[in-house]
Amino acid sequence: MNSHKADYKLPNESLWKPVYRGIVVGLAAGIVVGFFRLSIEKLFEQVQGVYIQAHDKPILLVPIAAVSLLVAIIIGSMIRSDSDIKGSGIPHVEGELKGLMHPNWWSVLWKKWISGVLAISSGLMLGREGPSIQLGAMTGKGLAQAFGAGRAEKRVLIASGAAAGLSAAFNAPIAGLLFVVEEVYHHFSRMVWVTALVASLVANFVSLNIFGRTPVLAMPKDLPFLNLSQYWILVLMGIFLGLLGFFYEKIILNIGRLYQFLGRLTHLSAPLYVILAMIFILPIGYFYPQLLGGGNGMIVSLPTSNLTFWTALSYLVIRFIWSMLSYGSGVPGGIFLPILALGSLAGMVFGLGMVNLQLVSHAALPLFVVLGMAGYFGAVSKAPLTAMILVTEMVGNLKQLMAIGVVTLVAYIVMDILKGQPVYEAMLANMEPTVEHTVVEPTLIELTVSDKIAGKRVRDLVLPKNVLITTQIHQGQAEVVSGSTLLHSGDTIYLVVNEPEISKVRELLMT
Repeated sequence: MNSHKADYKLPNESLWKPVYRGIVVGLAAGIVVGFFRLSIEKLFEQVQGVYIQAHDKPILLVPIAAVSLLVAIIIGSMIRSDSDIKGSGIPHVEGELKGLMHPNWWSVLWKKWISGVLAISSGLMLGREGPSIQLGAMTGKGLAQAFGAGRAEKRVLIASGAAAGLSAAFNAPIAGLLFVVEEVYHHFSRMVWVTALVASLVANFVSLNIFGRTPVLAMPKDLPFLNLSQYWILVLMGIFLGLLGFFYEKIILNIGRLYQFLGRLTHLSAPLYVILAMIFILPIGYFYPQLLGGGNGMIVSLPTSNLTFWTALSYLVIRFIWSMLSYGSGVPGGIFLPILALGSLAGMVFGLGMVNLQLVSHAALPLFVVLGMAGYFGAVSKAPLTAMILVTEMVGNLKQLMAIGVVTLVAYIVMDILKGQPVYEAMLANMEPTVEHTVVEPTLIELTVSDKIAGKRVRDLVLPKNVLITTQIHQGQAEVVSGSTLLHSGDTIYLVVNEPEISKVRELLMT
């Protein structure tokens, strides 16, 4: 190990420091993401309005195509200059927290902001939340550099910035915290959850001052309840959503091959695949402008839309295909909100099917829209707690947690039985062969002693070379670890690890 660069200092146990830094990260990330979201909303309104006018004046498609081409070239040049701005950004954040990636935070911050606004507001079926999470994480990384934080604390601030980014994007502070712990950071330590929670709450406060207190996906206030005798319908719905989620993951992980094929045909390099995505979206903008964008407007309109079963199914198919075409181009934009949009349509289709079979009333459809979002996202992300809390925060209704829990759990189990992977981890795995481990430095990580290693002596553990357990916090007291130290379940241990091995060590000791 490069001991001269080591970062072995144990985190300060005082709460003041994580609270203070959480406030700063939340305030900065809230401002960055808040204006990112506002810019997208204002520009998208204009773009969608022009597409609506084009339906009566097709000649308007000419300037739309010209502007789209210009935007695509601008985005492509930014991607060429920094590949870390491609796609959602969540896999990049996970990769950095695992020590696999080391992006330039300033380059990603401003280029992702501009390219993300241009791409998402253009009508492509992309979400703002993935880029918002990456923008928040890069804000946290920049502040960590300003604070002179060590690598262990830098990871905490990156994770906290990610939580703040999701909170500001969706007005969902608790979901922001859960998403980071469950999907991004994969560890629930005091330093992480305190800093991340404070950052999420502050970022949400900033967002509420910009956008108001109306829930992002406001649904009817009194969602109908199903009778307990009808809960078997929720089990069927969970199975349906789990199967759809598995199919979604298989396609989204392989859609890049289509663009590679098209790139060879058109002689376009990868950064300019966005030109093809812009071309693909033109007919949807002309015929179905209501389906453009991330989908939050469509989701909110579903309960009062009076769609037929076949119309809802056709919308689901269109959004599924064009969401894939949008994301597969590598353009800066996320799948988070599009997943929720697909889930809402899948819930609508399932609900209308139940209505047609006279198993539920038509008044129950808003509930199926909500259940569809939670179950589908829970399956695709394999983060069921985040899915449940995120949807309840976004729709502003906590009364349906039981039904949401049943559907989400069943969808998650189906996805697990089919060996589906958490989609963002799978995306990162696809990226890892191209990651250059140019920085191999030791750092301090914090883990909770799991049942897998509890009761063992340190000398009995099989650990990779150059991994050192330094300290165990037992009954509130720090003790230096030796080979004979007994590990106690629930205690906190600190390990010195080379950054690229963080994920491997966590897997060995925690699962």
